[in-house]
Amino acid sequence: MKYPEYVRTYGRRAGLVILAVMLGACLTTGCKKKEPEKIDISSIHTSAAETMPEETTKAEPTEKADSSTEAADSTGSQNVRNVSTKMNTYSSGKVSIEYPSVVNLDDQEQTTAVDNLIKNNALSIIQAYGLNEAEDSLNIKCRVLSADRNRITITYTGEVTRKDASSPTAVFYSNTIDVKEAKDLGFEKFADPYTMAGYVLSGDCHFVSASSDLNAELMKYKNENSLDYYTKLFNNADFPFEGTFPESFSYEQDGDIYFSIPVPHALGDYALVVYVPDSK
Repeated sequence: MKYPEYVRTYGRRAGLVILAVMLGACLTTGCKKKEPEKIDISSIHTSAAETMPEETTKAEPTEKADSSTEAADSTGSQNVRNVSTKMNTYSSGKVSIEYPSVVNLDDQEQTTAVDNLIKNNALSIIQAYGLNEAEDSLNIKCRVLSADRNRITITYTGEVTRKDASSPTAVFYSNTIDVKEAKDLGFEKFADPYTMAGYVLSGDCHFVSASSDLNAELMKYKNENSLDYYTKLFNNADFPFEGTFPESFSYEQDGDIYFSIPVPHALGDYALVVYVPDSK
């Protein structure tokens, strides 16, 4: 069937219009493949970076120096099992004395021997001073300076007040123990008594933690005693306690040698001297 010419012309024009509309829609909506939407991952990276320091820098719990002490052995190498100490307190009447006991020694017999030696020395001041525990007051604090499988070094400081005394007396003593032998180490283990007597009388003598005024007074007082006096004092220093409580105590720390000398009550009852070896 033949359509009139004007019908065929109209059809062609309508087809072109439809085709043009379709092409326009394609151009406006995009005939190309649509790109995926970008995802912001900066927040993910930030979260991960913030959590890492918390995991890698988290601090380990530490122990108090006075309740537990761990140290390398005397050769400087770390022990497979460190030696530590725990604090005990003897309390009776008006008397209170802190003293340590050892932990982590492999030999129980050795542990018992060391613990008994430490305790007996720490409490011997009661007998030595002839204290009445119900009437006389004594308060002693303990500090463990070092503890390893070879040696333990302890210092004791405090005050004693007798029943009728007008003021307390300052107290200092120390105890260095050979762990393997379970025995006391004395002044001669650290220095020569005669040499240290000469050091005390010299102008180089250094008193620990003394103000300038107190230091001046101590420098004057020490020269009132003789070389022989200090030599005998240091020869009889330190434990063991054998009826008479030592008037001088010594110890070594970080290569320096510390020792006490008795002084008048007005000057503090005792003074602590430090000697630094030239070879250090």
